Amino acid sequence: MSATFKFDKVRISGLAAVVAENEIRIDDEQAYYPDAEALQRLKKTIGFDRRRVANSTTTTADMCRQAASRLMQKMRLSPDDFEAIISVTQTPDYYMPGNAHIIHRDLGFPQTCIAYDLEFGCSGFINGLFMACMMAEKGIKRVLLLTGDTLSKIINIKNRADAPVFGDAGSAAVIEVSKEKVPSYFCLCSDGRGADMMIKKAGAYRIPTSEETQKEIADSKGNISSQENFFMNGFEVFNFTMTEQPKLLHEILRFSNKTPDEIDYFVMHQANKYIVETIAKKSGISLDKTPYRTFSEFGNQSSASIPVTICNELADDLNKNIRNVLLQGFGIGLSWGACQLQFDRPLILKPQIYGEKNE
Repeated sequence: MSATFKFDKVRISGLAAVVAENEIRIDDEQAYYPDAEALQRLKKTIGFDRRRVANSTTTTADMCRQAASRLMQKMRLSPDDFEAIISVTQTPDYYMPGNAHIIHRDLGFPQTCIAYDLEFGCSGFINGLFMACMMAEKGIKRVLLLTGDTLSKIINIKNRADAPVFGDAGSAAVIEVSKEKVPSYFCLCSDGRGADMMIKKAGAYRIPTSEETQKEIADSKGNISSQENFFMNGFEVFNFTMTEQPKLLHEILRFSNKTPDEIDYFVMHQANKYIVETIAKKSGISLDKTPYRTFSEFGNQSSASIPVTICNELADDLNKNIRNVLLQGFGIGLSWGACQLQFDRPLILKPQIYGEKNE
């Protein structure tokens, strides 16, 4: 069972996403896959095709800043229109201060606008949205929610279990008090016993950087990484996903008193194409309502995955029509959560490549 929460007068009024500037195609990395037939199977089942990774000088804050600037410009909002910023990332510009204060400074937000940082991965958009809704219900009129990661910077390119999976992106969402009663429902879960399933073991304060932590080691399948690279136990993570995510999907439907037929879109974290399709199948929901192309275009973008998917696959419809949407994220921590809410024609911008000027 999860922790459940309901909010009555909060809405998403705008959403923008920025993807990293460099496109990598799996077909250009065939040197890592001597078995050509195996690569074709991975492309068909997992959905490997393209991913976007950032330059060495491009950070999560850079992409979130661009997304926020573009969205605020299109919505005709200024920094003075916000009372809070929330930044969700695992890859901040600095250990301290957090990205919320960096963007607060760079975009010129007033002292009356409070700034908060959260550290979540693939459930980051759900958890950030939950905090934004709490703030709005308690009187904060408008919140800027930033989510993004540059996991490619902490994954060894020679680790072929993880490197082809992850892309980099940043996003910005505007959450504000609704004039009308529009309920939003959240189910949130955590399990710290799975902390070692996805972890960057060295480089912080428990295991500081050293020559030993920087040594590259090959696993039984030939994937090479060090203790300072991101590690994921793919088998255990897959089992966790298949066990918990269909249950969570049905739980959020019960809590919101909705049937699958009443939901227009099920937007899941884009872990990979196979996982999204399998969760949908095990949950008895239609793939026609479940976007899944974003992984093959941009990769698994961690906390930016859900907003990028909305911007990439649903913008045209959500800009014109009122839709009931279910969002679901799951990942590092372990942390997983879902929310069911109504999109009442917010401004959804198509994804922009980092460095492109606002049109």
